[in-house]
Amino acid sequence: MSAELNVSRITILGAYTQLLAEGYFETRKGAGTFVSHSLPEHLTQVKRPATSRTQKASGPRSVARRALLCPIEPKSPWHAGLGAFAVHQPAFEEFPFAIWSRLVTHHSKDPNARAIHCIDPMGTRRFREAICDYLRTARAVQADPEQIMIVSGSQQALQIATNVLLDPDDSVWLEEPGYRLARNVFAAAGCRPIPVPVDDEGLNVAAGIRRCAQARAAYVTPSHQYPLGSTMSAGRRLQLLNWAQLQGAWIIEDDYDSEYRFESAPYLHYKAWTQTRA
Repeated sequence: MSAELNVSRITILGAYTQLLAEGYFETRKGAGTFVSHSLPEHLTQVKRPATSRTQKASGPRSVARRALLCPIEPKSPWHAGLGAFAVHQPAFEEFPFAIWSRLVTHHSKDPNARAIHCIDPMGTRRFREAICDYLRTARAVQADPEQIMIVSGSQQALQIATNVLLDPDDSVWLEEPGYRLARNVFAAAGCRPIPVPVDDEGLNVAAGIRRCAQARAAYVTPSHQYPLGSTMSAGRRLQLLNWAQLQGAWIIEDDYDSEYRFESAPYLHYKAWTQTRA
């Protein structure tokens, strides 16, 4: 066959090996190589039942009903570029790229196999220990590395928290106005969003109690309310904690931008808030 097709013998042997592996050929000891009696195409053909004259044509499959609960986000006009007042845009020009590059080069010269093989799903322990040290110093939060989970972003964190803490049809307090992508996460989980108004002191806990006192959780951005920018007062924080304690509810705090303070120091002395929040 090599001479007939005018190709290399290695090419013919490779083709035979591939056809054997895919089931088109079969070998018999002392006899040679033959076409298989049962070809792969025969195995994929579905025989119609003798009693059925028609068979439903294969078409698009439906997705899970849960996937249809998540609303479709309209594309914002500024997605094509960064634009002005983009709250998700960090100050890249302030990032120490030179230092970062030197550290990456240094650690890449002598890599630890465990760092890329035995990966802890919670995140690198040294990283989680560093976060605990920071929280203890800057936020007065006593935490252990086992309580820290590294995720890829706020959306994944919310989805994990929702899957663990909430069931379908559970009611959840949401700030109004608030972070719409968080609303999408709870909606996709089948939860019932309860919009609660926000004022200069943050989430109006009394209004939330009037609307749904038996809510299973409250999602808040107390350090820097999104999008109004207010900070939840100490009194509101205590009200929220008291409500959660009485109802056995969860407080899901999105603590974005908490390090940026322009008016006053963080409420570090209210340890009841920092130590009992979820």
